[in-house]
Amino acid sequence: MKHFIHSLAVSAAAIILLPTAAQALPIRLDTTPYISPDTSIPGNPSNQGQGTVRDWLQDLVNAYNAANNPDLPDVDSQPAFEYEEEQTDVRSLEISVAGYTYLTVHWGGKKKTDHTQAWYLGGTLDTFELVSPTGKGLSGYRLWNEVPRIPDGGSTLTLLGLGLLGLLAWSRRTQSSVG
Repeated sequence: MKHFIHSLAVSAAAIILLPTAAQALPIRLDTTPYISPDTSIPGNPSNQGQGTVRDWLQDLVNAYNAANNPDLPDVDSQPAFEYEEEQTDVRSLEISVAGYTYLTVHWGGKKKTDHTQAWYLGGTLDTFELVSPTGKGLSGYRLWNEVPRIPDGGSTLTLLGLGLLGLLAWSRRTQSSVG
């Protein structure tokens, strides 16, 4: 029993010391090979209607999944958060994306330019910097698929480690009082 508890404590300490800051990088979905000419998906949606943008984003997710064999989740039917910019001179902006899976951004500009972007965020990023690819101002953005919040992994692992260390100390005290 003593060996088991000691091994358990050492394992818990190793897990706690692992880097917990590893986060997935955002993946831009509205680029080759997920759009035309590699697929039939256009680089921009035909309009900025919520349903049109949602369907375009879902097509991009499907193309990404087919090319990379991951299981990115389906896009929800409605955005979890929608923002429209009132000023036409905003060309970059840092936004909070904590707890969202996807981001679509609409920039001003002609339809033939790269005026809409789509990103897979993975639900692990806290902030994201929007930068205009056209030099035109921000029209707005939508955040999709809100991820349920769970307790911070680092805090949970710390509490687990402290509990196991306490169990180890209690076990040693019990062993020394018996022997």
